[in-house]
Amino acid sequence: MLADDTPMDDTPLEYKPKNTSFPQISEEMVASVALGLEDELIVASRHGMSVEQYQELAAQPWFQLQIQVKRSEYEKNGVTFKAKAAWMAGELLDQVYVTAASQDASLNQKHEVLKTLIKAAGLEPKEEKVKDTGPGFSISIDLGGGQSISLSNQQTLTPVTLDAEVKEIKNA
Repeated sequence: MLADDTPMDDTPLEYKPKNTSFPQISEEMVASVALGLEDELIVASRHGMSVEQYQELAAQPWFQLQIQVKRSEYEKNGVTFKAKAAWMAGELLDQVYVTAASQDASLNQKHEVLKTLIKAAGLEPKEEKVKDTGPGFSISIDLGGGQSISLSNQQTLTPVTLDAEVKEIKNA
């Protein structure tokens, strides 16, 4: 076959090189797209891709497979649900506050919102837990001469004696 016999039509020739290797796509981008909390084009632009570049990438079977694998991992581990719940809670937070802060809200409603916000922010007072150390014991060793050593696993309070002169305060 001669070069002149090559069939050619009137469509323009493509000069764009075809990808023969996988482009470098960060794990963060795959994770963000798989999570689905924001538009894929916003995620792509954050990672320096144009709309056209992302559309070409999204059409690649290997990229689609990466997204599907990450999505199934997230669903299996409950990450998708937790992330969406956190996002929804954040969206509702302002509305709940405005409603609770209005004069139409009852004191009970305000109190319930306050308790919920304190708990969500981790501002609840921490309870000091007394750890059970097991059965109590006490060992006393007499050293003779009126001296002894005592060991115990029980908490004991040592009284403090202050030597101070007592003065009477006279009213003027």
